[in-house]
Amino acid sequence: MSKERSSSFESNDENADPSEHAVSQYELTKQAFNGPIGPVGINAPGALAYGSVYGSSSAGPVTADSVVDFTSSGPLLNTTVNLLANTITVAASGTYLIHYNISLGFSVLSTLIAGSSRIVDVALNINGTEDPTSFSTYSITNFSGVAATLAQSGTVSKSVIRSMNSNDTVTLKFRSTSTGSGTATYTSPSLIIIRIE
Repeated sequence: MSKERSSSFESNDENADPSEHAVSQYELTKQAFNGPIGPVGINAPGALAYGSVYGSSSAGPVTADSVVDFTSSGPLLNTTVNLLANTITVAASGTYLIHYNISLGFSVLSTLIAGSSRIVDVALNINGTEDPTSFSTYSITNFSGVAATLAQSGTVSKSVIRSMNSNDTVTLKFRSTSTGSGTATYTSPSLIIIRIE
């Protein structure tokens, strides 16, 4: 009695066509064949430099021509922070994104004359010189009626992209204020610099 020949890959016939077998080579090895190597991708090293400083959540007074006070710094790469001088200094020339944010509080006496504004102006200073592209203003306008104390809070912020040279130093200043007989305070300021090119 003759036996039927198995169609599995266990055949001893060296001249047999592997495609005739029920079990493929992939199923035996459980591995796929490697395809061609693709093109080299674009090099993306990430940020070239960064630095940040942050201020207290306790209220401080807003004074014209005063530097915003910072009490702590974040991670640094190719920048230097001086918390005593409230500055960030960049190590290399390049194009930088600079962003600042400050929470403000007003407590002012309204007048009987409508349209009189109470304002706080903020600007970046590069090596002690104001950057005119970085001005930002927060204001409230008096209402006409019985004189009363007006309390209001808000934020002032700005983002700019500018070229900087090695060893340029950045500070944030209150360039001017107008609070009349009232006061303005600030909390939780932040200043962030990132080199993008």
